[in-house]
Amino acid sequence: MAKVYNVAVGERITINYLFEELARNAGSTLKANHRDDREGDIRNSLADISKAQELLGYDPQIKVGEGLKITLDWFTSQR
Repeated sequence: MAKVYNVAVGERITINYLFEELARNAGSTLKANHRDDREGDIRNSLADISKAQELLGYDPQIKVGEGLKITLDWFTSQR
């Protein structure tokens, strides 16, 4: 039987945080366009990684902000 694991960093993240980090690392002056909340919107996301830690020895080494910068730098270098 297949098992499902959350693979994340274990830190609470908002979509605003993701936008701000990407904009900052890209040197963008774009501003977020906020609208009213919609039913079902998730305000914060925090994956429970305890199962992956316990059963797979998963130990994330890079936080989300740093990972976004590494990813953006890689995509930028591929131009």
